[in-house]
Amino acid sequence: MEVALGLVLLLYGLADLLFRFLGLGAYAHGSRRLPLVALTFDDGPSERTEALLALLGRHGVKATFFVTGKRARERPDLVERIRREGHQVEDHGEWHQAWRLLLPWLEWRHMAANPGRYYRPPHGLHTPFTRLFARALGKRVALWDLEGKDWLPLPPEALAHRLLVYLRPGSVVLLHDGPERTLRLLETALPEMLRLGYRPVTLDELAPRPLTPRLALIRGLQGFEERYNRKRRVERAGLGPFDLFRLERRPFPGPDLPGLPRGTPAMELHLESQRAMELTPLEAIRHARESLRRVAERVAQDPEVALVYGYSHLAPGGRVFGFRTAPLPPWPGLVYSLAAAWFLWLYRGELPRGGRLLAELAYLTREELLRRFPPSTPASPPPAPGEPGSPPGGGPA
Repeated sequence: MEVALGLVLLLYGLADLLFRFLGLGAYAHGSRRLPLVALTFDDGPSERTEALLALLGRHGVKATFFVTGKRARERPDLVERIRREGHQVEDHGEWHQAWRLLLPWLEWRHMAANPGRYYRPPHGLHTPFTRLFARALGKRVALWDLEGKDWLPLPPEALAHRLLVYLRPGSVVLLHDGPERTLRLLETALPEMLRLGYRPVTLDELAPRPLTPRLALIRGLQGFEERYNRKRRVERAGLGPFDLFRLERRPFPGPDLPGLPRGTPAMELHLESQRAMELTPLEAIRHARESLRRVAERVAQDPEVALVYGYSHLAPGGRVFGFRTAPLPPWPGLVYSLAAAWFLWLYRGELPRGGRLLAELAYLTREELLRRFPPSTPASPPPAPGEPGSPPGGGPA
């Protein structure tokens, strides 16, 4: 009996790990080459659906609503309005009580009760039967690659900033139809998204693809990246869809360079691999060049920083942008080379050619960075009325 129970628990745990945490086979994001994103709202319709629709309408964007059967039957007028205004309606199941999903006969009723081409499990929860039931019902399991965290008691402005930092081309964003916090968060984030060049669309327009084992592993590791950034105070140089660098201010760890010894204040460059993973070489060069302008803007604001640097197998390619290269000592060189091989496979699905992939140091001095990528200067404020250069009469014509 104990063995049978242990096997059942193991099966449920394995299903949740593979299909919820990693999202293997689920539809969780679209192409990383286009700045399209899908805003998705769970749990509605609610008393705030109308305000949410008004906000989306003011900005001219479309979204996808995963509605529960019980609430949809209570407010069919809202479901019809969502469709009428050009948004997509999909299935969030019959109820939102996770414990019921653990019983196969109840999970089947939950998934079969309502129409929809996409089905999103409450909390993303998976049992060993979820994918089997979805296939039998002709439904695709839709997850996400970015949580809006709108269920947390945090300031909406902080949640909006986090969303913009981790939003990527092709992202499927998890939000909720109900919390007041969601509206406040979107009031800040949505106009900024549009200004940065993102275009929110429905899930159908995004055309997500099922996650392969490699893409599922990338999804599962995203939380570690966020924790690393928080712990090391790593920040993005720019928030655009194809701003490719994050910056970590730290003493230069070496090897020693002429005039740049260890301990020199520096910025380490971290490549945003998910943003670059589907770009062609020419696209990557173009976006890297623009991204280095954002890096130069940040460095210009910190007079102590003497250089920017990174350790990568891509170091020789950095010469196109003026980077100099230097070999690494044997032990750090081995570590960074192994890391390079891992990231090459993870993000590009490729293996080192010839069995070797040597990482080198690439660096650019402050002076050279600012010379090659001069930061743009903000526009001068208009003169006050009555000052030289102001319009006659002290105001606009």
